[in-house]
Amino acid sequence: MGWRAVVILSASLGLAACAGSVPPPTAQLGASAQAIQQAERAGALEHSPAEFQSAREKLAAADAAMREDERTKARRLAEQAQADAELATVRSQRATAQQAASAVRTLANPNAGLPNTGMPNTGMPGAAGRAPAASAAAPLAPSGMSGTSTWDSPRTLEGTP
Repeated sequence: MGWRAVVILSASLGLAACAGSVPPPTAQLGASAQAIQQAERAGALEHSPAEFQSAREKLAAADAAMREDERTKARRLAEQAQADAELATVRSQRATAQQAASAVRTLANPNAGLPNTGMPNTGMPGAAGRAPAASAAAPLAPSGMSGTSTWDSPRTLEGTP
């Protein structure tokens, strides 16, 4: 019976050792590195530099933890690096979308942001700030309506000058 106890004890210790070892987080490290590359492509250096730098530092720390065989620490740092990189990507995409929306608004309304002079803009070059040629109270009338033969005579609604 002594040899059975030794076999059972050895098997128990072997199973405990397998259950206690953490697999290397190589997939997580790869996912973190890809998230950082995506953040960089999204413009995180410009739009979200703090989160981008944090992601890079945490990935470097995760690599160092792997070299020291601290797998749990490496996994945790790699997960944090991925989260920071994804946040940097989202913030960069939001900033880019806001810039695009601003450009569209500017194209749709070119006078936005210009001081209001109180004068209408007719849309013609050089016409901004000039008064219109005829007022609404004196529309132009075609010939034959009031006895004159020109279109440029201002008329009132009754047809008299």
